[in-house]
Amino acid sequence: MSLHTLSYVGFNATDLDDWRQYATGVLGMQVVDQTADTLRLRMDEKHHRFAIHKSATPGFAYSGWDVATRAELDRLTTELTALGYPAVEGTEAERTFRKVVDLRVFTDPGGNRVELFYGQLSGCPFTPARQFGGFKTGQLGLGHIVFMTRNMDAMMAFYGVLGLSVSDYIFIKPVQSRACFMHLNARHHSFALLGGPQDVFHHIMIEANSLDDVGMANELALRQGRTVTMSLGKHTNDEVVSFYTMTPSGFELEYGCGGRTIDNEEDWQVVEYDDISFWGHLGPLRAPV
Repeated sequence: MSLHTLSYVGFNATDLDDWRQYATGVLGMQVVDQTADTLRLRMDEKHHRFAIHKSATPGFAYSGWDVATRAELDRLTTELTALGYPAVEGTEAERTFRKVVDLRVFTDPGGNRVELFYGQLSGCPFTPARQFGGFKTGQLGLGHIVFMTRNMDAMMAFYGVLGLSVSDYIFIKPVQSRACFMHLNARHHSFALLGGPQDVFHHIMIEANSLDDVGMANELALRQGRTVTMSLGKHTNDEVVSFYTMTPSGFELEYGCGGRTIDNEEDWQVVEYDDISFWGHLGPLRAPV
């Protein structure tokens, strides 16, 4: 595999203080620092996993993927450039802010900023903002991200070059569309695509270490007045028990636990499911009635 982990993400938001309250009070993240323009959040021993940028237009900003070495960064740069996706060197300010040794920026077929890097600052102490058992990260990365796309084939080809492989599919009946789930390490999927009428970021998932942590986050979200977009439920393909809330940036965040892993690539079989969940996750994709 070419990539190793999905290691950081950047989002835009109009209200950094609202993000801070949500990330600490509901999600349990640690604030690394906050300025008038940025908010960085820690989930584990990496310097930060989330960076929130002040902007008049909220939403997705970028994803950061760890390629482990300079040689791998050079190889992927050559392959992507040959396919028509040239690299832009990250600036010194960008490398410093992201706490990485080297950084190159690409644009995927959906127009999304993709950052490949190596040398992320690690070994930082993690102090959760509230009492809970921490996040499941490490060699699995920070979680997964999902995009809706009008260009399924082109997007799959781009991320395939980066080393992501198909885990499985779900045909989502309410929207009559197929979703493709892709992995690059033992996490069932670090990346997924949903065919649709526009190119837009759909959601991010982070994984806690216990069901109690998920249940507490669900309660805290309700106590904060956050919009729960999908109720507690269990997904069919990755078997995660989770719920979804609307973030201050206007996209959904899935908070779950118990995800299955792909421990033996040779024995893994790609299948398709016809429902997103065994139970629960009531909302737009699984109507309550």
